[in-house]
Amino acid sequence: MSDQNPQVLLALEVWIAAAWADGVITEAEEHGMKAVINIAKLTEEERATALGWLTKKVDLDEVNVSQIPPAERVNIFAAALGVVAMDEDVAAAEKSFIGRLQIALQIDDKTAASLRKTTGV
Repeated sequence: MSDQNPQVLLALEVWIAAAWADGVITEAEEHGMKAVINIAKLTEEERATALGWLTKKVDLDEVNVSQIPPAERVNIFAAALGVVAMDEDVAAAEKSFIGRLQIALQIDDKTAASLRKTTGV
């Protein structure tokens, strides 16, 4: 991972891992993530890295979530909820991913429940 925009890439990697949580990237997830990648402030190398994650499964265990600043964790978690809900079919594997992500990001249960309710996940 380049160190030009490591926080942006970390966020994208989490979101793309969320999209992969059920084992496939749907067309809606791919289009949504490509739109985010294309508007993100990334170098061309970083953009290529992020686009590559759409073609090769990214697992949450591969993402260094401990490097995500505490102040950004709730926002990244909330966006991940949006990613799993993007195709309007939240699979059991995606719900499991969200539970693991909540623990990894150290999001308290009350905050997570509120965000889940808001996104319907």
